[in-house]
Amino acid sequence: MTDTLRRLVHARVEEFGWRSGTDLEDAVALWLQRAGHQPDRVKQQHRVGRFRLDFAFPDVQIAIEADGWHHRSPEGAAWDAERDSWLRSQGWIVLRVDERHGKDSFDEQMSRVCRLVHQVSKAEAGG
Repeated sequence: MTDTLRRLVHARVEEFGWRSGTDLEDAVALWLQRAGHQPDRVKQQHRVGRFRLDFAFPDVQIAIEADGWHHRSPEGAAWDAERDSWLRSQGWIVLRVDERHGKDSFDEQMSRVCRLVHQVSKAEAGG
């Protein structure tokens, strides 16, 4: 992504009330915005215990982690496994998205995430 495009994306993310982060985090924020999820319900950099979640739906305990290249390293993968295990023990559902297979794959991952959030939210509401 060029610096000019990156600045435009960051500005767009912030215009909607999200905090700009990595390119992938910004893509997640824009996807959530388009899907109707607002920053007042989806918390960014939400702390749970000693961990910080990229995006969290605290009311239904669903976390979205935007995984860049570091998460594919042995150290990153080990840290993620420990973290995910602890979060699951606390009742959280941890969903990971990445861009390594291109935009279509990312869009499909985000579509699945949004469907799951909708289903869990609906079940929690008794509907």
